[in-house]
Order: sequence, then structure tokens, then C-alpha cells
Amino acid sequence: MTGRGSAIRGLLELIACTAISVSLLKGFLVEGFLISTGSMAPHLLGFHKRVTCPDCGFEFARGTDLDGPPTSPGVATCINCGHTGIDVSGVPRNEGDQLLVHKLPWLFSDVDRWEPMVFRRPDQATTAFVKRVVGLPGESVQIIDGNIHADGQICRKTLAQQRGLAVAVYDDRFRPQGGPKRWSTGPGWSSQADAFRFAAMDTTTRWLTYHHRDIEQSGSVRDRYAYNPREPRSRTRSVEELLVSFEVISGDTPARLSIELETRGHRVEWIRDPAAGKQWLTIDGHMLRSVSLESPDPGVRRVLEFSTIDRTLRAAVDGRLVLPPLALSGPDGGSGAGELLKLGAAAGDLEIHNVRIDRDIFYRDSSGQHGTTRPWQLGPDEFFMLGDNSPISLDSRSWSHPAVPRHLVIGRPLLVHLPSRQWQVELGGRPRHIRVPDFRRIRYIR
Repeated sequence: MTGRGSAIRGLLELIACTAISVSLLKGFLVEGFLISTGSMAPHLLGFHKRVTCPDCGFEFARGTDLDGPPTSPGVATCINCGHTGIDVSGVPRNEGDQLLVHKLPWLFSDVDRWEPMVFRRPDQATTAFVKRVVGLPGESVQIIDGNIHADGQICRKTLAQQRGLAVAVYDDRFRPQGGPKRWSTGPGWSSQADAFRFAAMDTTTRWLTYHHRDIEQSGSVRDRYAYNPREPRSRTRSVEELLVSFEVISGDTPARLSIELETRGHRVEWIRDPAAGKQWLTIDGHMLRSVSLESPDPGVRRVLEFSTIDRTLRAAVDGRLVLPPLALSGPDGGSGAGELLKLGAAAGDLEIHNVRIDRDIFYRDSSGQHGTTRPWQLGPDEFFMLGDNSPISLDSRSWSHPAVPRHLVIGRPLLVHLPSRQWQVELGGRPRHIRVPDFRRIRYIR
């Protein structure tokens, strides 16, 4: 009996010690925070409704006030197909994202640009905020044409950072059912339910052309957020820095493939030519960089990404850069009235699946805000913080004390944990909603 009692006592002591250790760990190393507002949408969400567009089937979050009635807002606009007036009054409200925050962000490495951070505002130190670090200690920071500049130089994101900050523009997996078509197919191209196919043996490039529509109008991509109420076009900004991705499957005769984008009045192109054994980038028809290209394996699916974000061309296959990044230097080009995206092919056959267009965050500026009309000089231990949802975010641009000193930084968000969704059940002949875990939304934060 003595041995058994000692074993039970040891187990209880182990459980007690574990509980105490977890409590200490939570208090000193990690802590949970709940987001209530939409200043970091669509990457981190406050209270919102999860909406599925009745036209294209695209799912998105529509923000709602914490203190407002559960039925508000009444309508939403799909960012993917532009469908307006979607009735969401009956859609249940979800809580905001719950963050697991590492409270010693510089324990293993210092704070980096583009990282989200939880901190206390200098003039409102009782409240915790989450924004993204865009300015580092000692830098002179300014927003110019939607981009961040530090010490007079544009701040460029890596391809992984671009993915982490991307805002959806169009996803071809969710094609609109009504309205004008988004694609026109040239000779050799055919459109299927889930793909585009090309087959032609001559060497003339034939084009598959994307036609962008901003809500009910054609034209450029605008800095719209499905999370926000719909803005008049006159109040939105044009965004010309994009990330295009798709999957390509080469046929028995691998075709020459061209990806052409319009950016700031320039036509930029990534050409992959298996017959020549090389691939290259061009700006306004001038070849600027060329590297070797292995012949694609027939039937193998590859993911291609082409980016013009931060005035820099990046080309990647299966997540790996295949050409050195190429900066767009000098002034902007002409009117920019050409097609936003064209995919060209020649001398072979291929399939293209799951075309997706994302845009960069466009940081808005206005007269009188900090770091907009002129640079803001940060001290040796200060950070400049901005929200991803730039049109509605209250951040370093508008605070009376824009710089956040290091001692007010709480920590780096690591994980969205314990997210929930509303599950509908029938009780007493009436629909009711209860919160259940939404495991799809558990994710690491970039």
C-alpha cells in the first residue's frame, strides 16, 4: 500500500508541477489575445461574418461591429466577382481571431520588417493593438505610392512575405456565373470547366487574356477589401503591383509559355522556351535577363508565380525563384491602358489550372498624416506600425505619438488558435447557431 500511495502521490505532484509550469509559461513567454477590429483584415480578422458569394461561390469575411446588433451589416460585396448587395443579415456573427503571442519576440532574433506585432499604443497604453512593423529603429520612414520607403529606398518583400501579405483579387476556381466573361481565348486555346488548354504547333504566340472588372466596371485593380463596406470607386486607389500564380501541366510537346503583366504603364513578361532551353524577363519588349531552362516533364504539374510587387519582378517555380529579382527602375511608363494579364503559348500543348491574382497592400496616405507627405524619423528603439486594412486602420499614420517604443511591444503573434464558426441546428422548429471549432482556420501567422 505504501508503494501504491507513493506512486499516486508522485502522479499528483507531477500534474501539479505541470499545471504550475504551464501557468508560468503562459504568463511570461506566451499569452492569448482576441482581435475585435478589422484593421488587419483579411489576414487577421476581428468580429465578422463568413459569407459565401451566391454567384461565384467565393468565401470571404465581412466585418461587423463588436457592439452592434448581431444582424449588422445587412449586405456585402464579393471581392472575387464583384457581386453586390449580398444579403448577410441572416448570417451569424463570428468572434475575431484568437492569437497565441510570443512575449519575448527578440529572444531568438530581433523584430523584422513585415512582422505582425502586439503592442500598447504610446498615448493609450492600457489597450493592446496588433499591427505590422513597417519601420525599424533609426530609420526615416515614408509612404510613397502605396509602398514603404526607409531612408529613401523602397522596402522590398521576399516572395514568402508577398504571399503572407497578399490580398485576393480574383480566383479562377470561383468563376462568376453571370455578367461579362473574365477570359477571352485566342486561336489554339479552349476553356474547360476547371482549366484552359492550348494545342498548336506553329511558332506564333496565341493569347489567353484576362479582363478585370472592379465591381460593375472594367479597369484597373482597386484597393478594395471584402471585409469593409463598399467604397465608391472615386475613393479607392489603383493598385498595379500584383502576384499571379497558376498550375501548368506540359503536354508531350512542351509549349513556349509567356506570362505578361501590366504594371505602372510597362508591359513586363516572363517567357519560358523549352525548345531554346532558356527563360527570360522582358520590360516593354526588351530582354533584360536570361537563364537556362530544363525541358518540362510531360504530365507533371508545376506551380508558377510571377510578381510585380514593390516595383520588382520575381519569377518562381514550385516556390523557388528561377531568375534573380529584377527591379523596375526609372519613371512610370505610359497610360497603362492595356490588358492586366495575358498568358501566351506557342509550338506545343499545355494545360493551365487554378489561376489566381492577388495584389499587394496599398498603404494609403493623406495630408497631415505622419510619414506620408514627408518622412518620419524613428528613434534608436522605436517602430512604425501600420494595419493591413489600410483604409480603416488607425495606426502610426494618425496617432499623436506615431512611434512605438520597444518597451511597449508585448510580443509576436505565432498562431491563430481556437478559431470558431457558427453551426446551425434546429431547436424547437427554429434554426439556432452554436459556436464550434473551425479547424480550417488554425494557422501559423506570417
